[in-house]
Amino acid sequence: MARMLNLGCGRRFHPDWVNVDFRSSGPGVLACDLSRGLCFADQSFDVVYHSHVLEHFPKPQAPGFLRECLRVLRPGGVLRCAVPDLETIARLYLRLLEGASAGDSTSRERYEWIMLELLDQMVRERSGGEMLAHWKREPMPAEDFVIERVGSEVRRALAAVRAAKRAAPAAWTRPTAAEIGAFRLSGEAHHWMYDRYSLARLLEEAGFKEPRVRRADESAIPGFNAFLLDIEADGSTRKPDSLFMEAFRP
Repeated sequence: MARMLNLGCGRRFHPDWVNVDFRSSGPGVLACDLSRGLCFADQSFDVVYHSHVLEHFPKPQAPGFLRECLRVLRPGGVLRCAVPDLETIARLYLRLLEGASAGDSTSRERYEWIMLELLDQMVRERSGGEMLAHWKREPMPAEDFVIERVGSEVRRALAAVRAAKRAAPAAWTRPTAAEIGAFRLSGEAHHWMYDRYSLARLLEEAGFKEPRVRRADESAIPGFNAFLLDIEADGSTRKPDSLFMEAFRP
């Protein structure tokens, strides 16, 4: 049976995998500071998977993390990673910018959201950032578009936001430098973004071969869809804003 490693798993994990996160997020989830390397022996896995993890590393740290993924893979092993897809966001931004500038009301509402996708998680200085503020708006502009872009996880977030007791928003105050620094190092913020070209280059430079874009429901990993890591039980994509890519260890 293949030995499979799920890094930065959050609350989406499967018992057939070795599941790891910075902090344990559930039964059997191992705690490991991924920025300090992987606590596993060389060539000990057939598959390494991580979803929406790489963008949380500062750009200079990303190659080292991927070399660690390479180290723990056996020859011929598969790396599968998912990151926010910068190319799709950029193309949507340009299209919606044109529509909004031409006075189209739907484009204007969607433009607000795509700007948040492009910038908020990279520049925010407190948890939730402007995305959370957008979700709290009633009615929320372009709600269907937001759900289409983010997937099932935003439905749960919106339900939690709307179930919370409503209170008048506190006046905005800028966090202190110490608070900003602590937040920026907390792991929530994004530190870089990738498209199909830059991610493929990064994988090759780390030592992987044959990087290839995949669909959410397409993989060289046998039986991958059954684990429901990138798709939901109904076959829909879990994180529709993602770029999925696989590569092999030579």
